[in-house]
Amino acid sequence: MGGRLFRCEDCHETTSLYNSCGDRHCPACGGSKRVDFNKKASKLIIDGVVYYQVVMTLPSELSELALSNRELFGSLLPRSAWSSLDRSIRAEQGYEAAAVSVLHTWNQQLMNHWHVHLLVPGAGPSVESDRWVEATPPAGSRNDNGFYLVDADSLRLRFRRTLLRRLGRARAAGKLKLIGRHAYLQDDDNWTALINDLESKTWVAYIQPPPTTESKARHVVNYLTRYLTGGPISDHRILSANRRSVTFLARDGKQVGGQRAQVPITISTGEFTRRWSEHIQPNQLTKARYFEGRPIHAALPRPVPSDVQRSPRRNRLCRGGFRRRRPTAGGPPLRKLWQ
Repeated sequence: MGGRLFRCEDCHETTSLYNSCGDRHCPACGGSKRVDFNKKASKLIIDGVVYYQVVMTLPSELSELALSNRELFGSLLPRSAWSSLDRSIRAEQGYEAAAVSVLHTWNQQLMNHWHVHLLVPGAGPSVESDRWVEATPPAGSRNDNGFYLVDADSLRLRFRRTLLRRLGRARAAGKLKLIGRHAYLQDDDNWTALINDLESKTWVAYIQPPPTTESKARHVVNYLTRYLTGGPISDHRILSANRRSVTFLARDGKQVGGQRAQVPITISTGEFTRRWSEHIQPNQLTKARYFEGRPIHAALPRPVPSDVQRSPRRNRLCRGGFRRRRPTAGGPPLRKLWQ
């Protein structure tokens, strides 16, 4: 693959810059994909609208099952989450929503933890007319900070019901792999017992309004962009590593209600490698999705018809812009980076 070695002319410090390998899990590659996602998602944000970050999480039992069904759950989780949220917003607030979603499969300690982040506007066009509707708390609500999207308890129930129903359909259609430690679920009685157990649990559906008056939807987009490529941990969190152990910063999860402070955690190098490898996803798995409604279409600029498109890349020598021509009739289709 090769690379280049740079040395500072002042302090003579050297640093290596390796050529891009193009792998989505490489912490040094994928910069252009992150930039493309950030630009596209930022264009969908409507000025003057409050945005909410909604996080929906799979129970641990299903996160383990997802390891042998990555493509299935990679689609099932975000689509079920969006379907549940969209129906809740329509029923409670009466407007058409839209969302940008990003799939994550890890927690701070690199453990298997499948969840999806959705960035959702707190307003939109009415489902019954052309008027603009803003999300408001119902009468008698305990909400007193001015922010309200939908009832979280109802959303959790809808999310649980939607995902389990779709998962059952996938199993009935033979699309769910039940192998290894999950082979016992091929038996209908065992499967029913698992579903009953999952239905008795309280699933996680967390709705976060802007935490401060300075918080903007673009801040959430920037946060989601950082984890779009590069694997489950960045280099700056790794404090030390050798053949025997790896020490990295992470939240230990011991504080009730969550925590922000990170503490050093040391595990064996073999265990670190095992955890990291659990989050290697197939190329067919789509991490970022756009669930479009009228708010998103309204925010997008109308394309100008042309037989030539201007490329965002520039010539590094003269800073001139490259031009990318559209394929002629019968030529290959334009490649889609994001589905």
